[in-house]
Amino acid sequence: MKKKVSLITCLMLAAVMLLAFCGCSSFGGIKSAFEKEGYEEAEVSEEIKALYESSEEYKKISEVVKIHVMQKKSTGESVLGDLANKLTVAIIAEFNSNEDMEQALKDHVTDADAKNVYDELQKLDVVSGNCFLLFYTSSDGAKIFKNTK
Repeated sequence: MKKKVSLITCLMLAAVMLLAFCGCSSFGGIKSAFEKEGYEEAEVSEEIKALYESSEEYKKISEVVKIHVMQKKSTGESVLGDLANKLTVAIIAEFNSNEDMEQALKDHVTDADAKNVYDELQKLDVVSGNCFLLFYTSSDGAKIFKNTK
């Protein structure tokens, strides 16, 4: 009886650990780093969504990626300052998992490189966990993202 209870306990613990480790996304930390620097997540207009959703590359990975736009918050101090803040954005692609990111990117590397693609990607300043910094209008966006590694 003790062996069965121990076995069941071990299996349950392994299942919980597997879910905890596989379900992690680095976007939460990235989002909080941007928020500390005065950014907020912005909604993307339907016109902009239509632009990137119509691309063939996006169609290939649309099931495994979510696009986030971080925009500098308005301060309300001046019209010019608010305009500058509206134009200060960072666009981040969050993959559902590290495995999904690896699979999506294997089409862009050789077979020899495919084995190490995730490790090599993590060395880049524009990659943090399962997230990519796709675009930024201010060097601050790149610095904030790089510091989340």
